[in-house]
Amino acid sequence: MTVHAGRVKHHILNNIGDSKNTILLVGYCEPHSLGGRLMSGAKEVRIFGDYYKVVAEVGSMRSMSAHGDYNDLSQFLACQNPADVKTLFIVHGEYDVQQEFQRRLLKKGFKDVQIPGLHEVFGLE
Repeated sequence: MTVHAGRVKHHILNNIGDSKNTILLVGYCEPHSLGGRLMSGAKEVRIFGDYYKVVAEVGSMRSMSAHGDYNDLSQFLACQNPADVKTLFIVHGEYDVQQEFQRRLLKKGFKDVQIPGLHEVFGLE
């Protein structure tokens, strides 16, 4: 959850200024996103180009993430013969976590595990 676009931004905007409200963030928030800034305790945040004081209580529940973790992704890949997989792309998560996942996949026998850069293009056969 990045709280970066859509209706959730409007909900936060409409509730951030009232101490009777709680903004409950569930799952992971990228640190530089609006959700990440709220989670880190920012006293003021920028929404739609304007700055707003964070008066509402902010809470988080990390256990509700919809994204698979290392174990979930490893289980998903367990039915694949690493020798038959040409290339794997890791495109989600923080870079240090991606690198660790890449190392683990290489140890499991996957030959080519890529962490693409922003807007990097790959040719697929």
